[in-house]
This record gives sequence, C-alpha cells and structure tokens, in this order.
Amino acid sequence: MFVRKIRTRKSTCFQIGNKINRQFVLVEHVGGSSDPDEIKLLHQKALAECERLKLEIRPTLFPLTEEREVAKLVNWRITGFHQVFGSVYDLIGFPSNHLRDLAIARIAYPRSKLATARYLEQYLGISLSEDKIYRFLDTLNKDELTKIAFNFVKKKNGNNMALVFYDVTTLYFEVNDEDDLRKKGYSKDHKNDLPQIVIGLFVDKDGYPFDFDFYDGKTFEGHTFSKAVGSLVKKYQLNHLVVVADAGMLSEQNINFLETMKLSYIVGARLKGMSEKFKAQIFSHNFVKDSIYEISTIPYNTTNPNTKRLIIDYSDKRARKDKLNREKLIKILEAKIASKKPLTKRSKYLLVTGNDQILGINQVKINLDQRHDGLKGYWTNLKTEIKPDQIIDQYHSLWKVEKAFRMSKSDLLERPIFHRKKERIAGHLLICFSSLLVMKETERLLKEINISLNHAIELLGKIGQGEMRLGKITMPIDSDLNSETNQILNHILGH
Repeated sequence: MFVRKIRTRKSTCFQIGNKINRQFVLVEHVGGSSDPDEIKLLHQKALAECERLKLEIRPTLFPLTEEREVAKLVNWRITGFHQVFGSVYDLIGFPSNHLRDLAIARIAYPRSKLATARYLEQYLGISLSEDKIYRFLDTLNKDELTKIAFNFVKKKNGNNMALVFYDVTTLYFEVNDEDDLRKKGYSKDHKNDLPQIVIGLFVDKDGYPFDFDFYDGKTFEGHTFSKAVGSLVKKYQLNHLVVVADAGMLSEQNINFLETMKLSYIVGARLKGMSEKFKAQIFSHNFVKDSIYEISTIPYNTTNPNTKRLIIDYSDKRARKDKLNREKLIKILEAKIASKKPLTKRSKYLLVTGNDQILGINQVKINLDQRHDGLKGYWTNLKTEIKPDQIIDQYHSLWKVEKAFRMSKSDLLERPIFHRKKERIAGHLLICFSSLLVMKETERLLKEINISLNHAIELLGKIGQGEMRLGKITMPIDSDLNSETNQILNHILGH
C-alpha cells in the first residue's frame, strides 16, 4: 500500500492504493488542492493515513522507524457559544459590553469569577481578568437591564403584560459573618446556619424573567410582596395587572394593598388556617361529584368591602399524595417514640407535655388534617366572567417561576454567593438574571427544532476556530459541523 500523487492542470491530488497485476487499485482518496501549503499538509495526511491503514491490515510488533512531521492544532477557541447565545443576547437588546461575555460564560461554564476569567482566556479567546470583572460588576445598572428585559418580554407578549407571576427564594453565602444585607433566616436551601439574601422574581405567563429585587436574609417572603409589586407598577406604569402568587404572600395587609392599588390577583389560600365555621361550609360540598367549588366572601377582616371569590379545587392525585406524605411522617414519629430519644423538633402530630415529653400520636390532629386531603384553595378578586377553571390554570403556572429559580440555582450555579459588597452581589445577580433570560429564549427557539438546551450546549462546545501548524507552515482551520449543529446555527442565526 502506498501514496500516489496525481498532478492535474488545476490541482495536485493524493490517493492511497495498492498495485495489483500492474494496475493501481484505489483504497482511499485523500484530497486535492492548488495551494502549495495545503498540498504539503495533504501529503502528510496521506502518509499518516496510509500507515494507519497498513496497521489495520497487519499490525506490527515494532514501531515505525521513519518519523513524520505531525500537524499541530494551535490557538483553538470555542466560537459556538457566542454564535448562538450571543445572537439571542443581542436579540433581547442587552448592551454590547463585558456583560455579553460574562452572561455567555455563565451559561457555558458557571463558576467563580476567577475560574470564569481563566475559561474566557483559555477556551473562548477573550482576555478579561478577574479584577476587570469585579470592576465591571460595580458599573452594572439594575434598572437599565431589567427595563431592557421587560421591554423584550412585553413585546413577546404582544405588548400586553396583564398577567405576572411573583415568587421568592433564598441564596446563601459561604461565610459566617452577617451584615446589613447578609443575614441568617429561613433558608429554602436548608442552610439556616449561613447568612443569606431573599430574592423576589417576576416572570410572565411563559416563565420569562423580566424583573427582580433582593432583600436582607431575615425578610419574611410575604413582606417583600407589596414593595415588589408597588415598584413594578410604578416602574412600568402597569395600571391593569393580575398578580399571581402563592399562599406565602397571602395576608390581610397584602390583600388590602392590592385592593388599594386596584390590582387584580390570584393567590393561594390557606384552608387549614380558616375558622371551623367557615371550613364546615367547604366540607359540606361533595368534591368527588363536583371537583370545583366556589364561595363568594371577604377574606380576613379587610377594610375594603368588595366581595372576594374563594375557589376550592379537589384532585384525587393530590389526595393520595397528601395521605402518603402524612403516613410517612407518622411512621417516622412512631419510630422516634419507640426509640425514646429526646425530642429535637416538635411536630403537630405529636402529643407533647410542657417539658417536651412525648406522650404519643395526636390522632385528633390527624383526623382534622385528613379532611383537607386533595383540596387546594385560591383567593381572587377577578370578576365572575373569568371561570374558576381558568383561575386555577393561571395559578398553576406559578411552577414556571419555580423552574426559573431551579435554572438559576442549578444550571447557572447562582448559589452560593461569594461576594461581600452589595454592588458586587447585585452585579452577580444581574449576570445570572441576564443569562437566565438568554437561556429561556434559546430554549424556546431550540424547542422548535426538537433539540434540548443541554444537548445544544454540548454541541456548541465543539464549534470553534484555530490554526493548524506543520513545521513552519500555519493555516486557519474551522471545526467540522454535523447535521444537528448546522441545524442549530441555521435556526438561531436565522432569527
């Protein structure tokens, strides 16, 4: 087997083959070119490929004694992330500055600012030192960036932002010291021993984030509601708005605030906290026969006399889950009683004396709680033209806020936070917020071609540019793209 060089009027070609009966039998066509540098590279490629094919046919016990020049890949950088996520970033309208690179890096490689600087330099060919990143964080303007996000989301919704969803989460710090902002409080990450901050996030009906704020770690989530909604209405002049929030936001003060602002709302109702007289009316309904029940009433003792609607929804699946969770908890409590270990945490299903001595299981409490199995309540002041099932569907879209939080915490590694200054904390959150919106829009576009975001990130990390060096010869080279990668680029860049 040998390499044959063929010269034509326009190019020089290289082929690999054998001579059989004085006839050349082609095994593989390596390629051809008219460029002298490319011809030399093709020759080396043909020689290497020929040796590989020989070894496939008859492996040798001894290494090849003839040394060949090996082409080396140099100055390689990934370009796929900027091609796709950068295009979506520009489509949203975010500013063309370091935020673009930092948001893209946050999606592709969510790490510390030092690791981000190394990644940008080594893999993306962008020189941005850690100090420069920190100084840039101090310049980010939250109002400017959230207004850009709001305008993009509003346009996506046909310039109609009548329905918004609000929820909160917590982000902790890997330190023990507290200050005016970083405080220990109830942690949704189960990190009660660490300082944290509370994040309030607004998303639209499709789960697109468009505004947020943060509060000190001791702030009760319900206390963020009026401040967040009031700021949103003032900032964007939203006079006709339906705010959807979970039961953690439900309080007399918040309901009165919404009524005073003449805003509509759908909030979760705490059925177990209602009076027994009121609950008797609910339990008198046959939910098995009719799963939705509505009562017109006034929640709490609000100063506003407007009638509210309480909608109760029953689900067999929810009832089975409620029962199973309670039975699991009771088994754990029974094991604790049997072990006779001291009580470390109280439970509503335990009978306990004043000195924390466990007397047994509180069957009365169990019987009271199981009446609520499968029931979920919703308060709203929307007019009766909006049917109960529509209100329930809108409330259930709150999971999109939770998904946004999961993407921030898991995919973007928004937690833990390692910054100390408020400006740096705000800058970190703004990078994650911008990245989240870019991810959300990219995810939607990729869904149109049935490709997941995670799979796309894997493929985009293989798209790049560099140089190939053979001896003193250097030439540019691009990565070879498969059909899926071409499909992603064509679809995203076509928008």
